[in-house]
Amino acid sequence: DFHEEVLKVLGDEDENEREEVKLKQGLSEIPEIYKLHQEILGELEERILNWEEHQKVADVFLSRESRFKHHTAYIMQFDRNLALLDETCLKSSQLATVIQAFEQNPGSSPLNVKHQFLKVVQRIFQYRVLLTDYLNNLCPDSAEYEDTQAALLIVSEITDRANDSMQQGENLQKLVHIEHSVRGQSNLLQPGREFLKEGTLMKVSGKNRHPRHLFLMNDILLYTYPQKDGKYRLKNTLAVSGMRVNRPVTEKAQNVLKIEYAEHCLNLSASSCSERDEWYSCISRTIPDDYKAHNASTFHNSIELRERLGISLGERPPTLVPVSHVMMCMNCGCDFTLTLRRHHCHACGKIICRNCSRNKHPLTYLKDRLAKVCDGCYSELRKRERPVSVSFPPTSSRFSGSAFSSVFHNIHYSSFKKQKKIPSALMEVAASGEGSSISGYLSRCKRGKRHWKKLWFVIKGKVLYTYTASEDKVATESLPLLGFTVAPEKEEGSTDAVFHLYHKQTLFYSFRAEDNNSAQRWIEAMEEATIL
Repeated sequence: DFHEEVLKVLGDEDENEREEVKLKQGLSEIPEIYKLHQEILGELEERILNWEEHQKVADVFLSRESRFKHHTAYIMQFDRNLALLDETCLKSSQLATVIQAFEQNPGSSPLNVKHQFLKVVQRIFQYRVLLTDYLNNLCPDSAEYEDTQAALLIVSEITDRANDSMQQGENLQKLVHIEHSVRGQSNLLQPGREFLKEGTLMKVSGKNRHPRHLFLMNDILLYTYPQKDGKYRLKNTLAVSGMRVNRPVTEKAQNVLKIEYAEHCLNLSASSCSERDEWYSCISRTIPDDYKAHNASTFHNSIELRERLGISLGERPPTLVPVSHVMMCMNCGCDFTLTLRRHHCHACGKIICRNCSRNKHPLTYLKDRLAKVCDGCYSELRKRERPVSVSFPPTSSRFSGSAFSSVFHNIHYSSFKKQKKIPSALMEVAASGEGSSISGYLSRCKRGKRHWKKLWFVIKGKVLYTYTASEDKVATESLPLLGFTVAPEKEEGSTDAVFHLYHKQTLFYSFRAEDNNSAQRWIEAMEEATIL
């Protein structure tokens, strides 16, 4: 229908226009291709209905071998035809109107013309995966097996041409293959969607490990179960926008990749540190900048981001920051001790001291039971309360009593406590702040001493920041790396991933990483930070 409407418009245009003539030629294959697919579809449906009488499929394709040349011509000119269509639309308002009317067809969902052109090519890739599956289920001794091989060869030659001549050819083939391999997934081919990465990771669940296969596109992540027949069962389709990804250090498993989305979380273990880092980098690059949030506390305590995702404070349980990841209050920065203990805020999940958690407030997800919350969440929850007016007679003793008690309620314990003075340089970068060159746990010892201490390090702006734990908001040390040199361990036979930081040929610090790959990444990041 679209082809006929375009021909009417181009027929009215000046025949001397070269673009219009080329576009007519480029679209001339469409009627034959349409007719070919209609015939193949009709005959395949008939064969399936009467399968017991005629158990053959390959001859449907072999008998039409010569007619597939129209498809080859269409594919060879695909990118050129799309460019010609754009150019002609700019010159011809009539053609632009026809395309707009086609895309906004009231009888169906909105269509994208370029997307529909791509679906014509998609059909050939679908034939290839269907014939491949069919061939794998045939007996090699049968005549149908040889015929199917010949039919598959015809189709494969056209798809190979598509990969060579089309910009989107390889991506299209991959998307069709994924759609065919993942049960429960349809309409994977969408305008602008690109395949990026796939692989199997192990889901960490208590002491158990379960294989999960991931397919990453530039807008979605398919989370699937591997099946015994080599295909996959779709578990979930996750939108990349709004996703958060990090690399936690846990005792349960090594090389863990943590993916957070909405109110759910996936802990996946990679086979190596380098594989985990590849997934982390690939997903991080894919997440739109507007949605990047590198730690759970920032996400759950950010009012703007919560409202964007439609989540009210206290409505759902927060992701609690692990106790082992924090050595100082995430609100005021004071160090935890034997007497100053850790407390969780039940609204945002942060770990805070007793001075910052003296308030309680009813939370929706706890069925309005009172729960301990931090000062920031308490203020926000109070703002959202509906004002309730209660009046008492001025002479009432209750009035004077409530007024008297409110004075003491407004006096906060922390106002009597001497606050620790923290240099501003140590507060510029949080342990999980974004924009760092590299971050993670390393063991460190000073000037060749034997005592190793495990700490969290961040390199940002050519400065090495040291933290006691991965969720701390204030650094314990900051060291500008300009003028330093980095060198790996030179002892022969040493298997430890050790490297050294020197200043004017004097050993300053020694570091030890989880493995050699991690050590190499840290060495490269430090070397880059030592040079202007």
